[in-house]
Amino acid sequence: MSSRVRPSGRVLGSLVLAAVLGAGLAACGQVQDPSTQSTSPASSDASAFPVKITHKFGTAEITKAPSRVVVVGTATDDLDAALALGVTPVAFFNKSGSETVPSWLKGKLDPAKTKIVNAAAGVNAEEVGALTPDLILATSSFGLEQEYPNLAKIAPTVGYASEWGKQTWQEHVQVVAQALGKTGDAKKIVETTEAAIAKFKSDNPKAAGKTFTASVGNTAGKMFSLVSKEDFAVKLIEQAGLTLSPTVADATKNESGSPTGTLTPEQYDKLKADLVIVAFTTPDLQAAFEGNQLAAGLKSGNYLLVDMETISALRYPTALDIPWVLEKLKPGVSKLA
Repeated sequence: MSSRVRPSGRVLGSLVLAAVLGAGLAACGQVQDPSTQSTSPASSDASAFPVKITHKFGTAEITKAPSRVVVVGTATDDLDAALALGVTPVAFFNKSGSETVPSWLKGKLDPAKTKIVNAAAGVNAEEVGALTPDLILATSSFGLEQEYPNLAKIAPTVGYASEWGKQTWQEHVQVVAQALGKTGDAKKIVETTEAAIAKFKSDNPKAAGKTFTASVGNTAGKMFSLVSKEDFAVKLIEQAGLTLSPTVADATKNESGSPTGTLTPEQYDKLKADLVIVAFTTPDLQAAFEGNQLAAGLKSGNYLLVDMETISALRYPTALDIPWVLEKLKPGVSKLA
């Protein structure tokens, strides 16, 4: 089962960034700020090149340390990994549709140095080529099979290993580090981020074993809820000490491979848990949900209303958004008794 739902099912809130399915802690500051880092080829390990990276669509052969990196992605996995490693990409073609700097990257990404392109309608190969990249990172690009032939003609292009959405945030850091000649730094980035999760868990011992549900309302008359323990968001929250509530296990499963299930108004009571995490795309959808008799009781408990950006970051954990999203969950987790 894929750990991420395909954007065609975009249900848990821009649980894919900008439409529907597809957060800091001190550790966020421990990751080196790219604005203070050298982004020249000399900052990479010259002995790491040439390097060949085999992926689903072929093999990217990188002969020397890249100096102009372009990222193409449905989420910010590769972008965050590059920034954490001290490399500033010249552009990010954002297939979720946003042209703004994500909150967790403010102070880490300078839009004057990294052009953010709205690529929701597809990636324009000519626009990519005009940037003269010597490396294209696209391991989180849904639909890459349509774009790869043209992108690979422009520069070595690194795609996902086997299936979109299967690579963990650790694997994204590792493959990006390999492409950038910074494998020695990858271990530090992973260890720092995992330490942030461990600290969050130790700082909130009362959360241990408590149940949670995580859902989004973006369609009238239904809620989409995470139901799979294989989902990256569920794994992250469980790593922080909580456990997915079994009450959502029998939710109607969405498309094949999706980690979400659909709950109708007659089933909203199944979202009850020690921590109920919800997000809505519009105030009207929120009002309709909270006005439902079965859902009304949820607000008397530990009900954590978050925005869509938080849900998106939760669904797409990266080395840089994990500390941020954990901080967003802190108000609800800290109240668990």
